Amino acid sequence: MPINFPFRTSGLLHLSLTLLGSCLLLPAQAQVSPPVQVQLVPWANNIQYITDMASCGDGRLFVVSQGGSIWVVTDSMTVLPDPFLNIYWLINFSGEQGLIGLAFDPDYANNGHFYVNYTQPYEAGHNTIISRFTVTATDPNVADPNSEVVLMSIPQPGDIHKGGDLEFDAQGNLYLSIGDGGPQGDPPNNAQNLNSRLGKILRIQVHTDGTWTPPVDNPFANALSDTLPEIFAHGVRNPFRLGLDRLTGDLWFGDVGQSSFEEVNFMSGDTSGVNFGWRCYEGNMPYLPGDCADSTLLQFPVAAHANIMNGGNFCALIGGKVYRGPRFPRLYGRYLYTDYCSGVIRSILPADGGDWTDEQVLAPGLAGNTCIAEDSAGELYLANQITQRVYKLVDRCPMPPPMLMDVDTALQCSDATGYAWYRNGELLPAETGQALHFPADGSYWVVADMGNGCLFTTDTVQVVHTGLPASVPPDGLKVFPNPAMDHLRISLPQQAATSWAITLLDLSGRPVRNWTSMGDHPRTIAVNGLVAGRYLLRVTTGSGTYCAPVGIVH
Repeated sequence: MPINFPFRTSGLLHLSLTLLGSCLLLPAQAQVSPPVQVQLVPWANNIQYITDMASCGDGRLFVVSQGGSIWVVTDSMTVLPDPFLNIYWLINFSGEQGLIGLAFDPDYANNGHFYVNYTQPYEAGHNTIISRFTVTATDPNVADPNSEVVLMSIPQPGDIHKGGDLEFDAQGNLYLSIGDGGPQGDPPNNAQNLNSRLGKILRIQVHTDGTWTPPVDNPFANALSDTLPEIFAHGVRNPFRLGLDRLTGDLWFGDVGQSSFEEVNFMSGDTSGVNFGWRCYEGNMPYLPGDCADSTLLQFPVAAHANIMNGGNFCALIGGKVYRGPRFPRLYGRYLYTDYCSGVIRSILPADGGDWTDEQVLAPGLAGNTCIAEDSAGELYLANQITQRVYKLVDRCPMPPPMLMDVDTALQCSDATGYAWYRNGELLPAETGQALHFPADGSYWVVADMGNGCLFTTDTVQVVHTGLPASVPPDGLKVFPNPAMDHLRISLPQQAATSWAITLLDLSGRPVRNWTSMGDHPRTIAVNGLVAGRYLLRVTTGSGTYCAPVGIVH
């Protein structure tokens, strides 16, 4: 008669086998998933010169074109034929200049406000403009181009290093990334000048009348007149895309390097006033270190990659976002970022000891990436200026991991496209099917091919024959609660509920406690004096022997 004990606790696998005689399967080690890799799923096509993307909170994605237009992509992957906004006459569209940033007001559903960053034509002043526009009252897919309210105008000394991003935090503060304005090397040292908005991360509070004020907790809110109170962080060169973590408030951004290193910078949500070191340092290496009296006061990048002029394959580290969506648990909490030239996508996670784990999750290949954005649910999208496409970022191996199960006289793996069975660390070359029949003692696992290049390793289980007596099917034996803390309640079919002999065995088959019962049904036994762990319950009656696994916790 078989012993069956299927249950699963604490991520460890417990199986049952219907074998001649009895056996136990003990947990050994947990499942191994393939390394995290992402893939790009095409989402929208034929949008030229993409610089930024943003979500307004209702499922639509808004894609910014550098020439002055914003396009709506519906949640059904359709690009609407008419632009949401077109302000081409306000834009200097050349090089790094143009319409380059977009953010929606946290109360957009009620006030219809959104904010843009663009560069003026030379004849209009050639300034960086931070403006507010408003959607029309009659069509949610059309904004009013005449509704502009200019919040901020920043004089620009040249044609490069505009930065350009805008993003709101959970408190309603608006962050602005502003480059040093160039030229190469930041000769005016704007990034270290606290009386200049260039080379800074700014943080402001916007008001309904189109004005703004610095938040009272900005690091320089109460500084002297030679320091701008809207500065939140400084010492940056060309911070193209911000990434505020919606869960923690941490700030991430890519900073495009001079000619040696491309940076990923990080600022925890409980800090401000950070000096990221440009032009004193590029990456972790000195550039003009004399401009910073004390390098210990600087915050160096969490990752720095060599530029193509320095033997690497990066040329302009765009930045990215922290994945907080529900669909891909393996991506959760990872900062995913990219580079314009290499097209690589990498992932950063906190590691032990305050360090970071920085790993490649998509190989180089697709040049032209300009933005990683998130929708209202936290799912991520990638924009590529060369292919003129928007892609959705997904886990390449999102499928649930395979499981080992018992089926009659076999170990069986859940469905996969291919199977490689291992016993005691050695491949069983003849075993390529879904099931392994009559397994001998030993440790077993399966490397299951789940398709799309995804190889998962199942939980490892150990088969140990114990010599315990056989039993009838477990349908009639009910044990609850399971796991138990103090008492265990046992119920059998009425015809079996006469005299009972109850034995609790450890997983080696050794009895650890015995009880007897004369007709009382159901029976409650005390287990509070036992060591927490897993046991086998054996109940012998006049009609047969019943077995079930039980857990004891305290």
